[in-house]
Amino acid sequence: MSSITKAFCSAFASGGSRTVVVSRSGSRVFRRSFAELQDDVQRMTAYYAAQGIRRGMRILAFAPPSYDLCVSMIAALQTGAPIMYVDIWAKQDSLRRVFADYRPDAVLVSGKTRFLRPFFREIGKIRHIIRTDRCHGTAPAAEPPPEPPEDTPALLTMTTGSTGRPKIAVRSHRDLMHQLTLIGQNLYAGCDETVLTTSYIYVFANILSGFTTVMPMLNLGRYSEKKLNRILSLFREEKVTMILTSPDFCLRADEDFPHLRQIYCGGAILNLHEACRIRRKFRRAACTLIYGSTECSIIASADLTEFIRTLKATGNAMLGRPVTGVRVRLTEQGEILVTSAALLAHYLTQDSGKETDSAGTLWHHTGDIAAEADGVLYYRGKAGRCVCIGDACIYNNEIEQAIIRCAPGIPKCAVLQEAGAVHVFLPGSVPGLSGIREVLRSFGISGAVLHRIPRIPCDVKHHTKIDYQKLKEYLT
Repeated sequence: MSSITKAFCSAFASGGSRTVVVSRSGSRVFRRSFAELQDDVQRMTAYYAAQGIRRGMRILAFAPPSYDLCVSMIAALQTGAPIMYVDIWAKQDSLRRVFADYRPDAVLVSGKTRFLRPFFREIGKIRHIIRTDRCHGTAPAAEPPPEPPEDTPALLTMTTGSTGRPKIAVRSHRDLMHQLTLIGQNLYAGCDETVLTTSYIYVFANILSGFTTVMPMLNLGRYSEKKLNRILSLFREEKVTMILTSPDFCLRADEDFPHLRQIYCGGAILNLHEACRIRRKFRRAACTLIYGSTECSIIASADLTEFIRTLKATGNAMLGRPVTGVRVRLTEQGEILVTSAALLAHYLTQDSGKETDSAGTLWHHTGDIAAEADGVLYYRGKAGRCVCIGDACIYNNEIEQAIIRCAPGIPKCAVLQEAGAVHVFLPGSVPGLSGIREVLRSFGISGAVLHRIPRIPCDVKHHTKIDYQKLKEYLT
C-alpha cells in the first residue's frame, strides 16, 4: 500500500464518528463522518471494479467540485487508476488537447454533466462512463484492490503554462503525499480546525490532519456575488476557524464567520486596492498570502498587513519568505527557481521547465521574476511580460502596481505593449488621467494610449489574473 493510501486509511480509522465533511446538495446541508467517508470510498472502489476500472486505466473527471468527486478521487487512489480533473467549463480546444495528450480510458461524470457529453464528441468516444453518484447503491468491496506502488500516477493537473505551452503535471502517490505533508507543515497549527475551502487538494490535506472540511461546492467562475453569498449563508452556523481559498473568493464573499481566525489566500498577485479590500473585510482574522504553483503547492508566504505596508511604502509586492521544506534561488535574470521534496518532477508529454544542478538537485523554473532582500522575495512580474523602453525592460506588474497606488479609485488596470506602442487599460470612467500619465513618465513611458473598457478581462476560473490575450482583442 502506498504512503498516501495508508495515510487515508489511518485518518479514517482515527476519525471515527467525528464529522469530516459538511457540504450541500442544492440548498440542503449534509454531514459525513470519517467512518462514513471510508464506507463511501469502499463503495466507490467496488463500483470502479464493477465497471471494469483497473490499475493504470486513466480516468478523466468531467464533473463539478463535490463531496462525491472527492470520494471518487480517493477511491481512484486505492484502485491505482490515475485521475485528471478538468473544468467542466473548459473551452473545447483545451478539452481536445487534454484528450490528445491524456488519452483517457474512462470519463467520470456527475448527474448533471452527463447531459453535456453530446457537446463534446471526444467524451462520446469513451467506452467507460462512470457516475460519481452511483456508488451509494454499491456494496463495499469484500477485499481491497491490489496495493499500488509509490510511483503510480495519482492526480494530473493542467498547468497555466506560465513558462510556455500549458502542460499536464503528474502527481504520483509519493508526490501527492509530499505535497499534502508540505501543506500540513506550513498551514496547520491547530488540532481541531473547521476549514472552509474551494480546492480539493486542501480537502485531502484536511482529512489527513483530522479536520472538518466545509465544502460549499462553489463554481467561482460562474456564480454571481449574490448567489455565492446565498450558498455561503447555508454554512453560517458552522464554526469555521480557517479559510483556504483564492483572492476572488475573498473579494466577493461576505465576512460572517464569527469563529474565523485565519485566512490563507493564493492564486494571484494582489494589487493595493484588492489587498486593502480583503484586509478590511476580514479584519478580525489573520490573513496570509500564499505564493505557489501546481508543481510546488506552496513556495512562500507573506502576512497581508505587511504586504500592504510594504506595497504602500516601496511599490514592491511581497511574496514573503520560502516556507519550511522549500528552497528557492534566483537566476541572473531574477527568475524564481524552486526545489522541494514536494516538487512535481514530471509532465505527461514533456519535461520542460526543469533543470538539474551539479549536485543532482532538480529545480523548477516558475517563470516569475523577483528580487530578494534579507531572505524575502518581492514579485516583479512574469518573464516576457514587460514593456521595453530603449534598453530597459519594465515588468507590467510594476507599472500596474504604481498606477493603482497613485489612483486608489482604480480597482484594477492592465498594461500591454504591442507593436512598440504602450497601451494602458482602465475600467469604466476613471478620473485622474493626468496622474496616471505622470506615473508612466516616471518609468520613461510617454505617448501611451489609454483605453477605457467595461472591465479588465481576467481568467474565467477565478476572475483574478489578468487575461492579456483577451486584451489584445481591443487593439484589433
